[in-house]
Amino acid sequence: MKFAFLAHPLSQEHRALLNVDDAGSLRRSWGGDLFQFCQQLHQNLNASRNGGPLDETVRVVDHFIGLESATGNRCDGRFYEIPLDAAQILDEPNRAIALMEQAVDDAARWGAEIVGLGSMTGIVGSQGEHLATRGPIAITTGNSLTVFSALQNLRHVCALTGISLRDETVAIVGVPGSIGSALAKMVAPLCKSLICVARTPTTRAVQLADSLNSRLSTDIQESLKSATIVLSATSTGDCIEQNWLLPGSIVIDVAVPTDVIGGRTLRDDVLVLTGGMVMTPETMSRESMFIGFNHGMVPSCFGETVLLALENRRESFSIGRRLSVEKILEIGATAVRHGYDFSNLSSFGVPIENRQISRFKKVVYRTRIRRSSQTPGFSITTETNAQISNGVERNGKSSAATNGKLHFSMEPATESASANPADQYQRYINPVLAALGKRSGFLKTFVKGEGCYLWDDQNRRYLDFVAGFGSLNLGHNHPTVAKAIQQAIASGAPGFAQSAVNPYAAALADRLVACSPAGLEMVTFANSGTESIEAAIKLVRASSERKRILYCHHSYHGKTLGALSLTGNNKFQKPFGPLIDCMDAIEFGDADELAKALQSNLYAAFFVEPIQCEGGMNVPPPGYLNDVELLCRQNETLFVLDEVQTGMGRTGQLFCADHHGVSPDIMTLAKSLGGGLVPAAAMMCRQDLWMKAYGSVDNFALHSSTFAGGSLAMVAGLATLDVLEQSDLIENCQSRSEQLMGGLKEFARRNDLVRDVRGQGLLIGVEFHQTPGNIVRHFAAHDPSGVSHFLAPNALDAVRNLTPIYVMQTMLDEFGIYTQVARSRPSVLRIQPPLCVSEEQVDEFLEAIEQSCDELSFSNRITDSMIAKSTMGNLDKKSKS
Repeated sequence: MKFAFLAHPLSQEHRALLNVDDAGSLRRSWGGDLFQFCQQLHQNLNASRNGGPLDETVRVVDHFIGLESATGNRCDGRFYEIPLDAAQILDEPNRAIALMEQAVDDAARWGAEIVGLGSMTGIVGSQGEHLATRGPIAITTGNSLTVFSALQNLRHVCALTGISLRDETVAIVGVPGSIGSALAKMVAPLCKSLICVARTPTTRAVQLADSLNSRLSTDIQESLKSATIVLSATSTGDCIEQNWLLPGSIVIDVAVPTDVIGGRTLRDDVLVLTGGMVMTPETMSRESMFIGFNHGMVPSCFGETVLLALENRRESFSIGRRLSVEKILEIGATAVRHGYDFSNLSSFGVPIENRQISRFKKVVYRTRIRRSSQTPGFSITTETNAQISNGVERNGKSSAATNGKLHFSMEPATESASANPADQYQRYINPVLAALGKRSGFLKTFVKGEGCYLWDDQNRRYLDFVAGFGSLNLGHNHPTVAKAIQQAIASGAPGFAQSAVNPYAAALADRLVACSPAGLEMVTFANSGTESIEAAIKLVRASSERKRILYCHHSYHGKTLGALSLTGNNKFQKPFGPLIDCMDAIEFGDADELAKALQSNLYAAFFVEPIQCEGGMNVPPPGYLNDVELLCRQNETLFVLDEVQTGMGRTGQLFCADHHGVSPDIMTLAKSLGGGLVPAAAMMCRQDLWMKAYGSVDNFALHSSTFAGGSLAMVAGLATLDVLEQSDLIENCQSRSEQLMGGLKEFARRNDLVRDVRGQGLLIGVEFHQTPGNIVRHFAAHDPSGVSHFLAPNALDAVRNLTPIYVMQTMLDEFGIYTQVARSRPSVLRIQPPLCVSEEQVDEFLEAIEQSCDELSFSNRITDSMIAKSTMGNLDKKSKS
């Protein structure tokens, strides 16, 4: 079905701009090559100077070809413009109507079956009634979807900022206009009080205010002294000064031109939002000038027109001064079904920045005394009390479809914007990670864990082969650990009591000393692995006359400054330099290099991991740790073993040291010590070292941590040891390790992508070959200028390591298996499921990784061949013939 949309320049300046960009070339190049844009602007300006007066005829300014919604429906359209700005339309309504009739006739001849009216064209002629009765083509002002969209804007921003509408005074500026009146009717039951603001106290305005038990005002400035939420939809524009607004106010400005004066928000303590906007479906082409220039965010009046065309509805939908609430909800439900998105917020046409929301939330916190115990918002329901999400029922039908009498409640919106953890994560925690994972869908929102499984917020189940990088050896929410924590809480166990005896801490220390390698007799508790490393560094420094410390290339000991100084990855270290000095690195697994370094008698300690997990699952050669222990003893250097990831049964023994029969002077633990439920860590050491560093009244408290040794963490640690000692998890780890290693090595012999399989226990790495060079070079050749490489210098590294990324993504999306790469060595896929993983789950993983690799191997072969023989025209003789 074909549609047309009719609008006008907003002002004389806008008309002049459109004259400069008559063909839309500037708007099409906007956001692209800046030098090309400047060149185009220069050409257009020169042409416009010689082009004479502004165009005074109706013209087509854009075409919409093959617009497709999420349901697969398609339509075509045209954008018509009449040569009058908003002020001229108000001054010359008869001329405006004549031009509009001309545009409608032209659209009908082209084949359009519905015409949408934008901005002031939707006001003159009795809100579309004149053109609708004139026929023969359907007319809509788009006001119904505009109202629905404004309500969603309100709902979204209330949820984002933590405002409960039931506690707010709302002003509707622009009654008794069609949009203002509809908004007033729908918001009145949801807020604490309502002010209807009209230019004059007409009979309709008085009747509306009385019917809603609200106050009628004709003074905008006076009304804004008591209203903190403002929805404005006048037909005049420029009627609200920003300095009239109360601190903490939100304005949703639906008017075109805008009612709020200015081109940007001038204050941090208010939010001025461009209301009534909608994001077109992702399936919808943005090749058109209008949709593309606005990045898909379009006025709802346009969105409604497109929606009706997609639905093949040849009816005049939103016309006249009285909008039907049922039709507002109906068009909203239809929009959601077709993939329209109402969650994007903008201010004066520019997307709201995260920092604007953050700054405003601080104002809200200080200006709203009463805070809701739940995430506030509002929902729209019928008498049947059916929950409506985003203003429509969960089944996708409008609430009008229930034929129930409509009313509105202030129940918290369970699917509101602030209840969207991904948005909050992107806004307040890590926008880069969120952006990287959002488009691909790799960044999941996990809401439940049990055993070896995770569930996301769409209730899809995933087999977890990451296990919190070793924090979940017992699996998710192990019942024994959970029960122990619950019992501790029920007993009233103290959370934290400094300089006092915590019986749970004492008991866990006793258990750790009993089960750890010989010589470890003292325990210092911490909250994380990196803190346990910090404690070890301080102990080494305090107990030795030497100050230099030795560590390994490709090691990972943590990201706090001291631990980072021992982490053999320059990418992690470089931004935070200068680091702690007197730290030197040698190769992992090279006993000869270690012996040479220790002969210098410079080193107080050697920090080493039994297996370098983050460094790429690097396993040392047989006997290496025994050599380390011997060399350290001979050279009076402390042997510090980092078992943060390898401990607590992960390698098939309680500690990896047990495989080698070594006794370090210091050992660090974390990850699964807390049973996967509470952060817990420990540094264990020889008693003489502890006494030398802290064994006097003057220095016994030089190292401490407020939260270390808290009751819940200690109880979790005790329960974890119970499970590991009394169950068959460690034996299962050994069996499943044999199954995994055997299956992976057998598969590696058949697949050319795999370079190596290595590991111990359920700590395994699969290293992949790099992407074929032809494919990498072809990718790079798409930017012969090298600009993209300059802007993203590591982009080609990602292409080179495409295989593990592809496997990781495919296994997640296709097979529901969650994996990660070793970030210090991204060519390696980490495989470390919980120790409770079953034989069937391992088989499921092996089948998934083989299928994922086989399809990429096939793809690489045909792509490599296609590039080599076709792309540059280098066809061999056979292919030419």
